[in-house]
Amino acid sequence: MSDVARRHEIYMREALALAADAAKSGDVPVGCVIVRGDDVVGRGANQIQQLGDPTRHAEIVAIEDAVRTIGEKFLHDCTLYVTLEPCTMCAGAIVLARIPNLVYGASDAKTGACRSVFELVDDPRLNHSVIVRTGILEQECAAVLSTFFEQQRTHPSAHLDEQSVAGKPGMLCLVPTPIGNLEDMTLRAVKTLRQADVIVCEDTRQTSPLLKKYDVPKKPLLSYHEHNERERADEIVRRVRSGQLVALVSDAGMPGISDPGYRAVRACVEEGLPVSALPGASAVITAAAASGLPTDRILFGGFLPHKKGRTAALESLLNVPSTTVILYESPHRMAQLLSELEELAGPNREVVIAREISKLHEEYLRGTVQHLRSVLEKRSGIKGECVVLIASAT
Repeated sequence: MSDVARRHEIYMREALALAADAAKSGDVPVGCVIVRGDDVVGRGANQIQQLGDPTRHAEIVAIEDAVRTIGEKFLHDCTLYVTLEPCTMCAGAIVLARIPNLVYGASDAKTGACRSVFELVDDPRLNHSVIVRTGILEQECAAVLSTFFEQQRTHPSAHLDEQSVAGKPGMLCLVPTPIGNLEDMTLRAVKTLRQADVIVCEDTRQTSPLLKKYDVPKKPLLSYHEHNERERADEIVRRVRSGQLVALVSDAGMPGISDPGYRAVRACVEEGLPVSALPGASAVITAAAASGLPTDRILFGGFLPHKKGRTAALESLLNVPSTTVILYESPHRMAQLLSELEELAGPNREVVIAREISKLHEEYLRGTVQHLRSVLEKRSGIKGECVVLIASAT
């Protein structure tokens, strides 16, 4: 083997390692390195699924990395190694970056990308030429792709994340959704929804726009609410036991927290089936963090009863010493709640009302019970879903 061929294989193997990393994250396994002299100045792997961005191809990620490393816009004296022949978009990026040497492994004839590469590099209007070498570790590069797509066909959720365990049953995964601002969706949440076999949601009319925004492929949506929890819980258990990845979402926030979900989780736990909860948006924690009240001890009381037992429930919460109490409350009952607090805790108890969290009109109202009552009276009420935080008596 010549020194040149050996050099090509060394750098292509590094690109293959990056491709394997992409596969573990659920992306099509394509890796890329950019070399200047004897140094790797840019690395990249497909991040399309991870970031929910169709432009995050390995070549583009590596080019951006190389530009940051070198500190120059053009990569005149570099060689780009990539495991799969570049698509038209990436070929254009290679030419625009003025990379003079392109080396790739496997060829994907059905994309027509190779023809696009050569049309670009031979176009005299570009005033730039690229030397293209193909077939470096072609079998290894092709095998990585073949293995990935075979696993996707046999078990679409095989690449969910490190928590997935081969040979185990499916999984119930609790996926938190934004409590207001749709941009609060996490990358991992988007990836999980895309890979789920079925999505169980509180209201399909609320969930569908979110799935559309993040390009989640069409798949079965099952409604799950307080009136059908028991029946749906049994169905979720059957699906998880059969090997499906079931994603459970609520209209907003973490499923199971003052939302349907507990029965499904409990049913899976009792059957010994895997349950995972992704971290994400939670009105309780968000409001507590920004309230300015002590958070070393908090007590979440959820929604108070509307009528019977309401006063007793509130009084029992207020009697817990050295604890900030957090409640959910409808804006229509906010005046009633403040009146009840004044009667049970006194007019000077410190309260924070957080409303429309993460939305355009987000607001935190802070002060004593008496002060906030006067604020609401001047406003003729309050709008938006509210989180109420009540300081301890001491």
